[in-house]
Formats: sequence, C-alpha cells, structure tokens
Amino acid sequence: MGRMIQSGHHRGPDSAGHMVIRTGQRIIHFGHNRLKITDLRDSANQPMTSPDGRYTLVYNGAIYNYQKLEQELRSKYLFHTGSDTELVLYWLMEHGVSGLSALNGMFALTFYDRQTDQLLLARDRWGIKPLFYFENEKYLIVSSEIKSLLASGLMERRPAWEQIPHYLQFKYPFRPGTFYKDIFEVMPGRVMKSIPGPFLWEESQLIKSHTDEPGDSKLPVESTLKYLKDALTTTVVRHLQADVAAGLFLSGGIDSTLLLALAREVGVRQLPAFTITYTPEDEPYTTQDSFYARRAAGQFGADLHEVKIDRSLLENFWDWLPTLDQPIGDGAAWLTYLLSKDAKREVSVILSGAGADELFGGYNRHWAYYQYLKHYHWLRKVVPFSHRLAGRLPEVNAEGRLLNKLAAQLHPSPAQTYLNFTTQRFDQFTFPPGFHGEQPDQLNNFHSSGQAAFREKNLVMALRHDQQHYLPADILAITDRMTMQHGIEARLPYLDATVSAFAQSLPATFRLRHGRKWMLKSILSQLGGKTFVNRRKEGFGMPLGHWLRMDAGKPLLGLLQNQKSEIYHVLLYKDVQLMLTAHLSGKYDYTAELWTLLVLAGWLKQELNG
Repeated sequence: MGRMIQSGHHRGPDSAGHMVIRTGQRIIHFGHNRLKITDLRDSANQPMTSPDGRYTLVYNGAIYNYQKLEQELRSKYLFHTGSDTELVLYWLMEHGVSGLSALNGMFALTFYDRQTDQLLLARDRWGIKPLFYFENEKYLIVSSEIKSLLASGLMERRPAWEQIPHYLQFKYPFRPGTFYKDIFEVMPGRVMKSIPGPFLWEESQLIKSHTDEPGDSKLPVESTLKYLKDALTTTVVRHLQADVAAGLFLSGGIDSTLLLALAREVGVRQLPAFTITYTPEDEPYTTQDSFYARRAAGQFGADLHEVKIDRSLLENFWDWLPTLDQPIGDGAAWLTYLLSKDAKREVSVILSGAGADELFGGYNRHWAYYQYLKHYHWLRKVVPFSHRLAGRLPEVNAEGRLLNKLAAQLHPSPAQTYLNFTTQRFDQFTFPPGFHGEQPDQLNNFHSSGQAAFREKNLVMALRHDQQHYLPADILAITDRMTMQHGIEARLPYLDATVSAFAQSLPATFRLRHGRKWMLKSILSQLGGKTFVNRRKEGFGMPLGHWLRMDAGKPLLGLLQNQKSEIYHVLLYKDVQLMLTAHLSGKYDYTAELWTLLVLAGWLKQELNG
C-alpha cells in the first residue's frame, strides 16, 4: 500500500492517510492522498470512518451542493468538519446507493460496510473522476490511476495489444478495458456492489440523473436563454467556492470566455487565468487563442498568465509521456499539462470549459451532421460521387482537410456517417486477423427522411455518442490526469447537474438550430462578448504538424522510421511510412494521426523496455 500511496502523491500532495481493516476473511487496506480544497484542517483527512467504526470512505472529487444536503442530516448526525467528504460518508450511511443521485458534483469513491462486509465502488455520471480496478482470485485493487495499481507489485504488466485498432480510430482505448490486460475502469455513472465473502460484483447499476431544477424543453427562446444564463451564473459561483485560490483555463473561445464573463458579472475581479502562447515564428501555424485570451482578460478583468512554448518542447516528450498513464492520442493533453504546471504556482482549483461542446453541439462534426440529416433525401444519392472525390483535394489548410474527410465519410446510413465523423483516417492500415475496434452505438432507425423526428432522434444519438465515449475517454481523462499531475482540482461548470440536465431536456435540433453553441454565444453576446462569438472554431493543440516538418521533429519521427520500433509488432511499416511521407510533403495534413502514432509508439517503447 505504501508504494501505491507514493505513486499517487501528485494527486494529493497535502497529506497521506492509510488504515487497515482486518475481518475474518481478509485484510483491507485503505489509502488516500489528499489535495486540501474544502476545510483545510487535518480532521477532514481520509480515509474517513464513521464514529462507530462501521463505515469507511475513500473519496476523490467535489460535491457542490454538499452544504444543502448537510442541512438535511444535521438533526441526526453530528458534523465535526466542514468538508464534503464527511457529508458523503453520512449521506451514504443514511441513503445507501440510491443517495448518489442527489450528489451534484464529481466523484470516484470506495465505501465499505464492515458489518455487512460489502464494498461499493462508484463514479460520477459523467466520468469526471477516474476509477480503475484489478481483481483475481487473491486480490482486488482499486485506484484513481493505473500507475498506482501497477505500483502494488501484485499484478503482471501485460499490454493489451488488441486495443490498438480501436485506439487508432478514436484516440483512446475501448472501455471498460484499458491498455493493460486485467485492468478495467468503472464506467461513468456506475455503482459496483460486492456480495459478502469474496469481492465478486453483484451488480453494476446506473446512478439516476440528478433532478434538481429540471429544465423545460417548451420554454420560449428568451425564457430558455434566461434560465440557462441564471443556471450557469449560479454554477460558476459554486464552482469557485473553495478554501484555496481558484482560477480559469482561458483560451478566448466561447466556453472559457463565457465562464470568465459570468464570474465578472457576479463581482469576481482579477480572476487568475492561464493561456498558451507561442513564439512569433510559430504563431502563423497556431490558433488565435492567445490573441483572444488577451482580449477576454482585458475586457472582463482577469489576471492573465501566459505560458509560452516553442518547438523545443518536443525535447521533453519522454518526460511528459509517462504522466498519461495509458495512451490517449490527443495533443491537448500536453498543453493541459503545461498550463496546470504554471497554474499551480497561483491556484489549487481551476475552472475548465470542457463539456460545453458535447452538450450544446459545439464541434464542426455536429453542424455537419445536422446539415447531413437536414438534406438527407438528396445527400444519400451523391455518396458514390463523394467517395470518388475523397483524398483528391489538397490539404494546405484546415478547410481542405475537412472537405476530404467529409467526402470520404458520407454514407447512406446515418449511424455509419456519424461514426465516420468521429474517427481518424487509418482506413488504409492493415491489422492482424481478430483485431476489432469499437462496436458503434446504433443511431435510431428511421422510417422516412425529411421528418423532424428522423432528424431529432439521430442528432440526439450523435450527441449522446460523444457524451458517452469521446467526452469521458478523451476530454475528461486528460483533464483529470494533467491537472492532478500537479495537484490541481479541475472543475467543469458545464457538466454541473443543473446545467447539463437542462441542456439535455432541450431538443437536439433546437440546440443546433442557429449554429454551433448558439445558445452560449447568445448569452456571451448579452454580456458584451460579440467579438469572441464571431471567431471561428479552432481546436486546442500545438502546431505539431508544422514542427514535424522541421529539424525539431526529427528525433520524434525516428520512433516511426525505425523498423525495429515496438509499434511494428502490430502495424505494418509501409502503412506508417506512406502516411508520414504524405504529411512531410505538405500535400496532406496527418497531424492528428501522426500524434496518435507517436504517443502509442513512445508508450510501447517505455512499457516494453522499462
């Protein structure tokens, strides 16, 4: 247990706790690394046990309505701290598993009842906080990070090679599996309950949705926007509440700028904000985030901290890579790591705009799919012609890449079309027999094109697919890993139970009626942010494609150019070289795909060679 606690020290550098419970059948070790956010006294440390010694809780997260819930228990329980941990302990004692639906926040927890010898594992409904486990006939080991499981020394490190095709398609492993055999994650919104005796799982049930202040999908537009603005304002206030300093990741995009504007609206001044900037020679190949972040900070009164990076960053690849825990092929992970490292000098809580795109239709693929469904009756007829065009357009800019992708991805099946929109371009790669990727969610069947129900059902399923797969496995995973690597708690106001429940109560077609995230843009415009509303959608990532074409990228490219690289245990060398050559020539932009390959190749090299 000592090695596991030490392995996760970065997640909670303020204190470490360990306790042992011995029963007639087993020995149970509970360990916890605490990041002090609410009630900084040692009396709020974990593991936390009930006064009678019957119940023990180990918990990671933040419950934003804990003070309200605490009032409901004060007549029966004596609270000794002001922490949300004590509330969660007593709330579970009082309500059991059914009580989890009342928790508005993020959490991953283990809860043990010594009297019944029953263990609960639970994870918040969005999967903001991670929870992994390993079990065999001798041991059950649970942790917030895979590395802590491995640090126990009680399992064999065995890469799950079968994850690679799925990873290349989607940038993350097929869940509940991981890149390690026999290590699994508790899925978002799930409770796993053991039966007495050996820790065998009796059930895996879904936590019911939080029902506080449900939305009304039939409100007029003005009333809808007012309700959403009020809900977001209240959410920002409670997400900023902490006994330590709080700040904001600010990109100058809609999501983060709106959070800043709302904070200013409620009187918060000089909120610490953090953004990435680049050297003048790299700026032409990057996004306009730094320009808009500076404008947002100036207009809404943030204390902006700029984290400047350049192509020399690639020299630190091997130092950063182990922080991932397992491969996630998203370049935003490294930038989030750098922002978090800088932010820790000022704050221990950071607000992030993650989740807004999935709820309010913010990605280019959402708008493209909305148009596809809207014009399905004729688009399905041009699919054969679009496939002939695919790959023939030069990709000297983002528009060329997007047009090539759209031409290749259109399909007569709405389900397959959206799945194509979410995948990377590895169709030309050859995999060994028996390797399979994710089985896609099937969007609702339809009876006739052109009906509103047809568009609504398919668009709902598309947004739900992102919410259930891409959001927790990519966005939330890297947000948690990279912030907690530096002992920072990331809070995500758009995934607050009240805000997300209201968003999901609105028809998907309504959420995209006037374009991507039009509702959030309208609120930001009301607050004086029209400048930010009009900027084009840009991803959050470094100019890796440009760097790889320069001398700075050569050492990393050696990972893919070396025929003895561990990645070629599964992939064909010629497939990778064709992609690499096409990118280096400047004709095609395979930045996302090459980064996915580099992360995988680097991880395999470290994993197999120690």
